[in-house]
Amino acid sequence: MSRSVRPSWRRIWLRLHLWLGLTIGLVAALLGLTGAALVLKEPWLRLELGAMADPAAMPLAPDLQVKAAEAIATAPRRLVSVAAPGSGPMPVAAVLALLTEPADNGGPRFVVGTIDPASGAVLGIRPFDDLAFARLLDLHRALLGGGTGAGLVAAVGMVLCLSLVSGAYLWWPGRVGDRRRLGFWRRRLLPSFRGAWHRQARVMHATAGIWLLLPLAVLAVTGTLLARPDLIGGGRRAPLPVAALPAPGGSCEAVPDAAAAVRLGLQAADSGRFLGVMMAGPGWVVTTTAGTVMVDAGCGSVRGMPGGPDLHAVMNGVHGRLMLGWPGQAVVFLAGLALPGFYVTGLVTWLRRRRR
Repeated sequence: MSRSVRPSWRRIWLRLHLWLGLTIGLVAALLGLTGAALVLKEPWLRLELGAMADPAAMPLAPDLQVKAAEAIATAPRRLVSVAAPGSGPMPVAAVLALLTEPADNGGPRFVVGTIDPASGAVLGIRPFDDLAFARLLDLHRALLGGGTGAGLVAAVGMVLCLSLVSGAYLWWPGRVGDRRRLGFWRRRLLPSFRGAWHRQARVMHATAGIWLLLPLAVLAVTGTLLARPDLIGGGRRAPLPVAALPAPGGSCEAVPDAAAAVRLGLQAADSGRFLGVMMAGPGWVVTTTAGTVMVDAGCGSVRGMPGGPDLHAVMNGVHGRLMLGWPGQAVVFLAGLALPGFYVTGLVTWLRRRRR
């Protein structure tokens, strides 16, 4: 009885895998290519923003780095955030400053500047939307379609997960005896690519799919969550008062700028390494490796923010590097290039079968 049921199930999974590939394959291929290109973001940014800083040079103190960023925030520009080298949304070897300025349509537009952390010299300033990197990032995250495009990317991520499951089912040997045969798994994982070109395409499709199954699944899940951050919680809790650092004698002392806020934040964080500072209402949020604090601009008091990991930052790290540094980036790059390869080899296999 099991012999009569198994083929029908395999046909169902085969049709499911086929139609999932035909439905989302082209969009998934586009997301894979753009994702692979984004892995190479440092050369992109070096080309568009100017020469990057020497990561081996002795850096200035964090508040002096922020002071150099504030120097380019002349009217009508307004400083929004400053990220330490290697810790911003575009992790490069320079200090990354994000500013706003009036656009031609009357609304604000974002400007990104890079600063040498060792000298404080400005390396480059460009409107963010004018960067080819920014357009590529928008294409990858939302298909240039805003919220609707981001929803489509999330849907493609979920369908890709199902496609990976169906592909793994089809690759898995159906007969128990095959799994026990000597050398069977070696031939499954390292098959021969001899034969006609269309057979080689089919074997490459299956073999690359099983080798990249886990990283592709991780990228599909994290990509879905990044496209729909509401799925991992986007609400902010109120800051928790954990420290107060007013001026001596108990009187309040205004914090004039972000550099002063960074000094207070680092004092409260004690041994934490500076990661970034961001304007938030009447003060600044200072982030260090020891935690995040809110510095009030009017009185200089420091309040600790709720602890726990930043899930959005964790998802970004997993999606871009698998949390494995440059080896993880290499795997992400290969997985991104594999998606258009799967689309082409799957299409070739399907068209060959239709001709029979």
